[in-house]
Amino acid sequence: MRSGNLKHKISIQTYTETQDEFGDSINQWTEFKPAYANIKPVSSKEFYKAGTHNEVTHKIELRFVNGIVPKMRVKYKDRIFRIESVLNIREENKTLHLMCTEVVK
Repeated sequence: MRSGNLKHKISIQTYTETQDEFGDSINQWTEFKPAYANIKPVSSKEFYKAGTHNEVTHKIELRFVNGIVPKMRVKYKDRIFRIESVLNIREENKTLHLMCTEVVK
């Protein structure tokens, strides 16, 4: 993967539950890992390849990061993408394709 194609600075986020000093539960999205990526709308062919029944709208391509799972999300500027599936290209641990649905506010 050529680094010149990775022009979008993203934040991969995970949902965490912590407690404040009073013992009250605080649920929030926190950064798991920052990364550079390529964000592209998907074609209908890629939609069916993703193997998910949710409406995948975008493919986010980035260098391999261990630990990314579909319960996470991607934040790019003021846009949010819910991760539907994680594809490790050729199982080489070099490139990931995150098949995502953009969350419309």
